[in-house]
Formats: sequence, structure tokens, C-alpha cells
Amino acid sequence: MLRQLSPESEPIYDFIIALHKHCNGDYDVVAKDAGLSKDDLDAYLNYAAQFLGNLGNYKSFGDSKFVPRLEPRQLKALATVSKTALGFYEQFKDAIFAGNDIAKLHLGYPADGHVSTYYPDSPDITKEEIAGVSDFLADQKLLPENTRMRKTKDGFEVLIASALSNPSSEQRDTKESEWTLDDGKKVKLVFGDYSKEMETIAQHIDEAKKYAANDTETGMMEEYAKSFRTGSLEAYKESQRYWIKDKGPEVETDIGFVETYRDPHGIRGEWEGFVAMVNKERTRAFGNLVEAAPKLIPLLPWDSAFEKDKFLSPDFTSLEVLSFAGSG
Repeated sequence: MLRQLSPESEPIYDFIIALHKHCNGDYDVVAKDAGLSKDDLDAYLNYAAQFLGNLGNYKSFGDSKFVPRLEPRQLKALATVSKTALGFYEQFKDAIFAGNDIAKLHLGYPADGHVSTYYPDSPDITKEEIAGVSDFLADQKLLPENTRMRKTKDGFEVLIASALSNPSSEQRDTKESEWTLDDGKKVKLVFGDYSKEMETIAQHIDEAKKYAANDTETGMMEEYAKSFRTGSLEAYKESQRYWIKDKGPEVETDIGFVETYRDPHGIRGEWEGFVAMVNKERTRAFGNLVEAAPKLIPLLPWDSAFEKDKFLSPDFTSLEVLSFAGSG
């Protein structure tokens, strides 16, 4: 998720964690070693909290950049107390502040000067080029949620998140992996984006399958693992079909490249995952409400013409979220 947000987000995160480990949470000692005042230390901790709360240095709702209320020299002084933290600081020291380029204070299309890691190494890729390739791939029945896109001298590379760097044609959603557009530019599928992470995730999904409560959950885990290893979003769609068939589970979970809000083109998904548990008491209460609905609906202050002929009872489950890994 950090890599999907901005080039500097990952080293900033590593810096915050390294500094915390170095002082074991005792930031007064760090402030003293760095020669910072209490207000300076509070400014750093406020930034760290904001960063961790948004999982990156752009607001999860609004996509605007926030910066520390510290002078660059003060942040460097903090970094010098730890050799590990200093190494990460060197990777983001210029990018963490506002700078003079106002456009980079917002996520958006690279050609407009904004920041987006969905289009890496492609500062001149245009909205029209993104749309053209996206429309072409849609014609090939290739879904975009787990992809990024890079402009090359020959055309475009579509980077697909997968553990395998060279899945077979049978494992892929399209038999072909390279095309030439009408204007002579090439479109090439490049598998293995985030390969290390995707393989780790797939391995853990395999382990989770051992604890599935039923065949539906087993099928869901198998399709997850297949999707994350091969990059197939058809397999991911199948996992979601299993997910909605898993009625009234004790533990509810979903994971993958889902919401498309952070991509300026609105089609590429951000990685997220959650685990939630059923609140049985509240579920029971709402279940009673659902059962009583046929008697209650006629009491509502509008005519039956505004209702369906027959009430379609939903499968209602009230969830308490244990963990949600995502920028929001």
C-alpha cells in the first residue's frame, strides 16, 4: 500500500519504525540527543501519527500531501541519532517536505505534474494514452485492478501483481501477452510486480485454507492463492463469488486490490484486507427485524406502489472489525 501511494512513503514508514525501535518508545531521550525542544518533538510525533493513520504521506480521503512542522535541519538531527534511521532519511529527505512544485502536493495524473505510483517512471504519460491502453485491454477482457502502467520508448508495459514472473498462457487471463496498436506502439504484459510480497501472501493464504470452516471458504482461499500467484483477476472474481456464498460465517475476511479511488484514472485498485468477527447479539436483533419486515413495511408512510410485490430477505450479519489493513 505504501508503494502504491508515493515513492517516499515506504522509506518514511521505515524511518518512523526504525526511530521508534532505536529509542524503545522513549522519545525524550531522542529529542535530547538531537537537541530538539518538546514542541519540536511533538511536531514530529504528530506527523508520525498522521502518517501511520493514513498509511502514507497523502490523506487517505482527499489525496493531499501533509508535511512535518519541522525544519529540514531538525528532521535531519532526529535522523542522526540512529544509523538505520539515517539511511532511510537519505531516501526521502527532499520529498517529505512541500517543495516548490505545488502540483506534487496532490495525487493525480503524472502529465499534470501530480504524484502517482500507478504510472512509475512515466512523468510524461498522458491521460489519453492511459485511456487508450485501458480501452484496448478491456477489449482483450483483461481487468486492470491489479495492474500498474509504464511508458517505454516502444510503447507501454502493463505491470501485473503476481508471484510468478512468467505464468503459463493457461494460467493467464489472456493467451497473448504482447500486442501492437494501430499507431505502431506496443503493449506488453509484464508479470511479477510486487512478486516477493504476492508470494508471501499466497503462502499464508495456503496456510489459512487449513482452517476453513467449510468447502466454500476452502474454494475462496484456493482462488485467492491462484490469483495472487498468477495475476489472474478471473480467479479473483471467482474468490469473490465464493465470498458472497459464505453465509453467516463466524469470521469474515476479504483481501485484494479492491478500491480504485487512489488511481487518478479510477480503474486500478489499492491493496487492502480485513478480518472481522460476527456480533451475534446484534445480528440476532437485526435478524428479528428482517423477519418482521413483511409486517412492518405496510406501516411505512408511503403507498405499496413504492414497494416490491414480495420482500426479498437479506442475509444480515453485523460485523466487528478486528483489523483493517488499508489507507482508510
